[in-house]
This record gives sequence, C-alpha cells and structure tokens, in this order.
Amino acid sequence: MNRPLMIIIFWILGFIGGISIYSILPSILNFFDTFLPNLYSKYFFEALIAGIIGSGLSTIAVLYWANKSSKEEF
Repeated sequence: MNRPLMIIIFWILGFIGGISIYSILPSILNFFDTFLPNLYSKYFFEALIAGIIGSGLSTIAVLYWANKSSKEEF
C-alpha cells in the first residue's frame, strides 16, 4: 500500500480510538475513584489513560502494517 493511504488509515484509527476512549472515560474514572479517592488529578489521569490507549492502538497498527508489508516483499 502507498504511504499516504496508510497515514490516512492510521489517522482514522486514532480518531475512532480517541472518540471511543473519551466516551467510556467517565466509567473508567469512577472505577478508579472508588479505589484511589483524591489521590490524583482528574485531568492528568484522563490524559494518562487516553495517551496509553492511543499509543497502544497506534503501536499495534504500525506493527501489523510492518509485519504485513515485510511478508509481501518476500
């Protein structure tokens, strides 16, 4: 596949992942709030969760693409 198409696909995956994480973030925060009340900044924790999940999604997508493209060459 050509690079501009792959960049657009990664962008779409990140966008969809960000929207889905943002929509379930309140339930995740309520879960952690029962265990760790007032021990963290809510804004920082939201950013941390979104960053971890976003980087995980992009890493998985890049690894899948790299593995698939390396098999096509040989």
